[in-house]
Amino acid sequence: MDLIGLERQYYIDCIVEEWFFCPPLNAVWQFKLVTDICKDEVLEVGECIEKFECDPSNASVEVLDCMVDGVQGTQEKWCEKGVYKYSDCNPCEEEICDGKDNDCDEEVDEDLPILPCQNDCGDGDLICIDGVEECFGPEPEEEICDYKDNDCDGLIDEDQTNDCGICGPLPEETCNGIDDDCDGHIDEDLIQECETVCENGLEFCHGGNWIGCTAQPALEEICDGFDNDCDGLIDEDLDCLCTLDMVGVLFPCFEDPLVCGGGYKTCECVDENCTELQQTPCFAQCWWQKPVPADCDQFLGFITEEQCNNHDDNCNQLVDEDLTKGCYTGPPETLYVGICEPGKMICEKGTWGNFYDSDQSGEVFIADMCLDEILPADKDACNGADDNCDGDVDDGKEMEDTDILFIIDWSGSMSDEIQAVMTALNLFANNYSDEEVIKWGLMIGPVPGSNPNQVSWQQPEYLLLASDLVDFQQFMAALAGLSPNLFGGTEMLYDAVYLAIHNLVPTVSLPWPISTISWEDVTGFQEAGSYPPLGQFEINWRDDANHVVIVFTDEEGQSYLWKNMNDPGNEMCGITESELVFTIQNAIDLSMYTFTPEGVKTGGTALFGSGGCVTNGGWESLTQFLGKWYKLTSNAAIMYENLLEILDDTACSD
Repeated sequence: MDLIGLERQYYIDCIVEEWFFCPPLNAVWQFKLVTDICKDEVLEVGECIEKFECDPSNASVEVLDCMVDGVQGTQEKWCEKGVYKYSDCNPCEEEICDGKDNDCDEEVDEDLPILPCQNDCGDGDLICIDGVEECFGPEPEEEICDYKDNDCDGLIDEDQTNDCGICGPLPEETCNGIDDDCDGHIDEDLIQECETVCENGLEFCHGGNWIGCTAQPALEEICDGFDNDCDGLIDEDLDCLCTLDMVGVLFPCFEDPLVCGGGYKTCECVDENCTELQQTPCFAQCWWQKPVPADCDQFLGFITEEQCNNHDDNCNQLVDEDLTKGCYTGPPETLYVGICEPGKMICEKGTWGNFYDSDQSGEVFIADMCLDEILPADKDACNGADDNCDGDVDDGKEMEDTDILFIIDWSGSMSDEIQAVMTALNLFANNYSDEEVIKWGLMIGPVPGSNPNQVSWQQPEYLLLASDLVDFQQFMAALAGLSPNLFGGTEMLYDAVYLAIHNLVPTVSLPWPISTISWEDVTGFQEAGSYPPLGQFEINWRDDANHVVIVFTDEEGQSYLWKNMNDPGNEMCGITESELVFTIQNAIDLSMYTFTPEGVKTGGTALFGSGGCVTNGGWESLTQFLGKWYKLTSNAAIMYENLLEILDDTACSD
């Protein structure tokens, strides 16, 4: 027989009493065996007896039906030290979410109703999962401008609204004494057409009212040979020349019935005694000669050079035709100095001025308007020209070799600002198109992936080097080739800055060499990538040039890179704000400029999660060594002026 020892008692030194399993070989049935281990003899073999009520090694719990106070219930039965133990009889109750069979039907948490609940994002369904109630409701999304709290942080449209704090494009400025477009100016640049019985003109908005109509008003008719009240008649009902001492005195005139040229009129007697006087019509000069030449036509005057007087002086059936003259409204000493040049005026109905093309009312003639003149600028931009017309080109500064790299947020949230950014970029680049010492580059992100084996929502979003540092023509071709459709929400712009400048930093000062970083998430899911790939991502900065990086974004700093990929299992997520600041400070001849909203100017505590490996990084800190932070706006003119200031600070030397 195989003996299995359970317990042993020692008597003296040699006698040992042991218990062993016997059929059916479980802990309940056992027999006693007494041996003399000194002599190796069996002294006693006991009978097989039921030593325990149950198997002490069996830890299972059995659920039994029971009754308590006439109500059906359940109780638990288990083995404790070989004896069966029973719990109290618990009456059956209504099923609740606690991982137990409350209603005694051998099912747990069954048929529980789905109840309403709320999470941070709104209404949801309360569902029992593994004995715990969980609320399933809307998930946070990227914040967009729709007057809703999309990312469920308790704030609505943060960093998404325009300068007026509302969604969509800025309201147009109207003449109402209110700053409609929220730029700090009231009723600025508002012009509309106006008219009098005499002519059309323009009026201007001031203090909520339209004032200053440039159209000639109807005046009281006076004796001056002009149609002052604009009724088509000249000096009507006025005896301007008719006094006794004026009879026979010739006065120059140009009005009807004279057809062209210059003529005369006078005062004459109506009767022989000259008791009544009247004014003659305006006739040609030859009509007043004595005798009148035979070939004289009283309505045709002498053909003279055309003058700006609303009359056909040269008798060609045209009035004031082809009359122009130069004009200049700047300081006289600046004319023909530097870029300053005169403009021109044309003659319209006896008045010098020019036509103004108003978006609201079309072309309108403005008296004394000098068209196409170039006036001195407030200061001299560093562009090889004398912009302030003081005789000193660039105020003594010279343009140096400069590499300029633009990094632009191409995500959907930039829809309100991207047009202004691109307009400012085009104006800026075109202003320096003839500067061969400047090279231009462009990075954008995110852009969509193009893997045919993945559906759109599975595609990673990419950082794109749209143009390495090239000359003006190649750069403008790259700008023209960009898709106008903004995309996605993976704003990997911290990564863009790091990849842009890594080869400007000595290896010993680079926190993470390119060989130690990857776009691949350690979970195997790739959120972001780059064109070209990381191993080939390198800007061709010139060694002897100034290096300038300019970032446009409406989001906080985000990173999607994984660091320390040479040591699997110890990966770290994201380039942090402090690492990026350190890298910028150690880059060679680098100036850093950022355009962002006020809300992301300064970062908070770095977060790790769905918005990228590292989020909530600031942008002003990146510019503290050499550079400057500017406000991102939808006003292209303001950002263009900011770009001119950047180039003046970086590319010009005294």
